[in-house]
Amino acid sequence: MRVLVGVSVVTVICAVAQWVYVVSQLLANGVVEVGGAMFETLVVFSVLVGVVAALLGAVVGAVVLIRQSDRGLPGTLMAVGQILTVVSAIAIVFWALNFGSTGWELLLLPAALMFGQIPVAVGLFTLRRHRRGALAN
Repeated sequence: MRVLVGVSVVTVICAVAQWVYVVSQLLANGVVEVGGAMFETLVVFSVLVGVVAALLGAVVGAVVLIRQSDRGLPGTLMAVGQILTVVSAIAIVFWALNFGSTGWELLLLPAALMFGQIPVAVGLFTLRRHRRGALAN
């Protein structure tokens, strides 16, 4: 469970970086600019790190789902979110490479991480609340 939490923190930070870039671009310009140092840092780099970390998280998450002792709401949310992220990313790459596409579909790859990490973030928040409540008692 410790590995899943650590990986989940990394992937959620990567997703938050992407959300910050996309929302700030939409609010400032009305469109998301694709290019420049900020785009490369906050989106491209975080996709590379986030998807690789999510792959590790999906493997560990599958183990957490299989084991009966670690199956709680936070662990389940984190595991499902990591698996959802990896499946979405694989589906996007598969579509871009195997069907008559232009390659622009790969611009959806950050969306796999951005939306797939929402349940992971909820799981981390729930875990933190559970731990804080246990410390207070």
